[in-house]
Amino acid sequence: MKKILLIAALLLPTLAIAAPKGVNVSTSNFDGAKEVTLKPYGTSSCIGFGKTCISVGALWRSASPEVVALDLHTLGVFVNMTNLAINIDGQIIKAEKVTLAFDHTLTGHYKQSFQRFIITKSDFDKIVAAQKVWLKISTIGGSYIETNLIDNGKTTLARDGLIRFSTEI
Repeated sequence: MKKILLIAALLLPTLAIAAPKGVNVSTSNFDGAKEVTLKPYGTSSCIGFGKTCISVGALWRSASPEVVALDLHTLGVFVNMTNLAINIDGQIIKAEKVTLAFDHTLTGHYKQSFQRFIITKSDFDKIVAAQKVWLKISTIGGSYIETNLIDNGKTTLARDGLIRFSTEI
């Protein structure tokens, strides 16, 4: 019994300082910058069948503290994302596309696309505090995908992840 209590006492401080679920905090060996990343989590489009599932991850670096990167992933289909507009409680902002930060991956029959967009840290803070956040992702074919992070009190895994991410930047 004493051994169990000793092990628990030794592990408790480790658990207390661990990063929140899905969030990774590291230091760049290149320039010493603090880097915080969030693995992608699903938005409202991932609920139900027949929709293009959009997942959102994030990246922040202390070397550029005034911006946050939003990493958008599509699951199950290739999508060439061209623009991202974000409706934050009625205020529409346009994210800046990072032209060279994109990818398409095929694993067996499973398709996935990735595109990085940049927003200001102040706009990111608005997303975290908002009651309604919708994303409108334009595609190269002229169509678009709409999904939300939170609407009418219904939150998503993506928004919950962004809140955890925000505590580390």
